[in-house]
Amino acid sequence: MEGFILLSLCLILTTLADCAPSDGDPQVCPRPRPLRTPTLISGNPPSEGSRSGEGRVKPAEPLVPYTYAYVKAPAQTYRSPEEALNGGAPRRVFPAGYVWVSVHGRVEAGGKVFYLINPDEYIDAAHLAFGAPSTFQGVVFSEPPSRPFGWIVQATRPSSAPGQAPNPQAPLLARYTRIIVEETREIGDQVWHRIGPDQWLKAQTVGLVFPIRRPEGVPPGAKWIEVNLYEQTLAAYEGDRLVFATLISSGRPWTPTVTGLYRIQIKVRATRMDGDIFGYYYLEDVPWAMFFYQGYALHGTYWHDRFGFRQSRGCVNLSPRDARWLYEWAEPYGDRPLVRATADNPGTYVWVHH
Repeated sequence: MEGFILLSLCLILTTLADCAPSDGDPQVCPRPRPLRTPTLISGNPPSEGSRSGEGRVKPAEPLVPYTYAYVKAPAQTYRSPEEALNGGAPRRVFPAGYVWVSVHGRVEAGGKVFYLINPDEYIDAAHLAFGAPSTFQGVVFSEPPSRPFGWIVQATRPSSAPGQAPNPQAPLLARYTRIIVEETREIGDQVWHRIGPDQWLKAQTVGLVFPIRRPEGVPPGAKWIEVNLYEQTLAAYEGDRLVFATLISSGRPWTPTVTGLYRIQIKVRATRMDGDIFGYYYLEDVPWAMFFYQGYALHGTYWHDRFGFRQSRGCVNLSPRDARWLYEWAEPYGDRPLVRATADNPGTYVWVHH
């Protein structure tokens, strides 16, 4: 079935506009367009730490490049608020589905509020629900960790011993709490990890990174990215040195992420993704997309905060801060909104496995 879907829905990515759906969170074919100067930006909390040493990633700019809003469709857009108020013909109609737009201005007219979502395209504020992108972020390392580590992906209380029920007296470990694994045991068909004295967690409550050496096919010293579909984690390496790690959301079982060793082919700073496969979807200005195989990409995700769980239609979803860090670190290098890998400027390796 997977092969049939890829054959039917995906074309070789010779140009971005020619790809067909295989992606993510209702998304697929990117159609790049020039970046627009944002006039509205979502409120972003200040980041702690810095890129030097182990710590949280400190973004150089706001969390996301635009303010984003979910469209409560069906919804019409108009060339001006006046056309909307006077019963003019809509510029287009968003059908019911999963629709997100970037917002670039606010206008009051006739006692109503309209938002500018594209040049000469306005939508009634009643159709929009503004989103709050995830503030989760991974970890940058100056010294690679020696033990497995990761994050809590569903709030839980630890058990006092492997195989036991959670200790009701133990503190509740919140989602995205970072942990270090000190011991692992198998009890029956269940794997347990010890994260502290008398603190044991079931494997399914955590997403872990196991520092490893580069896979066959990656040259010594090269940059490469590991995507662990079982753990729902990503790790970035320079040679055999781990430099960054985080949680991801990969493809759901019926729209799986491809496995194998690839290289980033195209980087797009922001792109639209839309289609009508498995329901209508339309996502504007998806940030920091890195395509590594046909329509499959690593990219920023502003529409959900479920990192650590399979959530997409094939792409590898990253939080905005993580996507930006990875985009700036990964090859090919270039300052243009769209950068293609070449023989002189090849893309970073991407190894996807279970």
